[in-house]
Amino acid sequence: PSRQSFEGSQHESRIGKALHGRLMALCQRHGATLFMGLHAALTVLLARYSNESDIVIGTPIANREQSEIAPLIGFFVNTLVLRGDVSGNPSFDTLLSQSREMLLDAYAHQQVPFEQLVEVLQPERNLSHSPLFQVMLVLQNNREGELSLPGLVLSPLEREGVMAKYDLTLNVTEDEEGLQLGWNYSSVLFSSSRIAGMAAHFVALLEGLVAQPEMGVLSVEMLSEVERQQQLAQWNATGVAFDGEGCIHELFEAQARREPERVAVVYEGERLSYKELDERSNRLAHYLREEHGVGPDVLVGLCQQRSVALVVSILAVLKAGGAYVPLDAEYPAERLWHMVSEGQIGTVLSSVALASGLSLDDTRVVCVDDADVQAQVGRYGSDAVVSGVQSSHLAYVIYTSGSTGKPK
Repeated sequence: PSRQSFEGSQHESRIGKALHGRLMALCQRHGATLFMGLHAALTVLLARYSNESDIVIGTPIANREQSEIAPLIGFFVNTLVLRGDVSGNPSFDTLLSQSREMLLDAYAHQQVPFEQLVEVLQPERNLSHSPLFQVMLVLQNNREGELSLPGLVLSPLEREGVMAKYDLTLNVTEDEEGLQLGWNYSSVLFSSSRIAGMAAHFVALLEGLVAQPEMGVLSVEMLSEVERQQQLAQWNATGVAFDGEGCIHELFEAQARREPERVAVVYEGERLSYKELDERSNRLAHYLREEHGVGPDVLVGLCQQRSVALVVSILAVLKAGGAYVPLDAEYPAERLWHMVSEGQIGTVLSSVALASGLSLDDTRVVCVDDADVQAQVGRYGSDAVVSGVQSSHLAYVIYTSGSTGKPK
């Protein structure tokens, strides 16, 4: 949302005693703390989810470095900004060492107020999220003592509703059974099922990172067997029965009749429905047949940038009965001329922006965005084209580099 709402929810999960122990042992071998190991692991999880390599996480710090301050009542807490880098797919051993050095540097500067950091760096401010980081990691490893006052019985009071100060906050608490994980999240950004899945992935990922710390962190498995089967097999079971009857453009026309108002193609700010795309390509197809003699097995060059007009042109060539030949405007002039002449391509559909650099006979090039051409095309009807083309005719021809250096 354009403005942060702070509406939140909570999900609880656990890291078992055995995994907790193995993580602690790995951290100790690197001279690192448990928090450093958790930071490195959470960095990997966020990198895998976001496909980003530069991960920034925040964490609160007590900021009571002097022994005289330790027993005082008051809010001395500061916020540290922690950066993790997974570029190059480092091993967890490497990432853990990196996390250790980065955190030691951060601790050395922990008295620099977070507000002052924001003021100096001046990040682009946005009401939709907090500055510098949107994910926080908190480790609670202090034993909570019971507070007692004469004549009073004290008990914690649960607050109604959950507030999410950040997009995601992972609260970790050590106990005798391992680690208790509390996932505080923005409920307008995440569903409960997404966070539950993230929590399960975190545990699975941690298992893999600890078991194979020398392996690249982006290669460690974090999916369950069920998820892996779903993604690799179930979601990829896209085969459908096809009777082989009908050409590509005819199948498109059938879809246009079924759902004419449905969006068929989108490019940047332009979009066409199936009906609009069908009608525009029909007009261009009529024009190609009547003005340029395009019919079955007649090759038509396509030299256009990616656009809605390119899709219209492809369909128009097929509807006219012809076959299209992709031509790259960045090819050398000699290569383009060889492809056009060897393929006996009499018509090349292009654009005003590209036509001047093609070095082709002007009589061959038709700029579909030229005002005069559009006027001529607009005189033709949008009814379906009867071309006599069959599935045995050519649909397209592609030139390769050729082993001799000449396109073939």
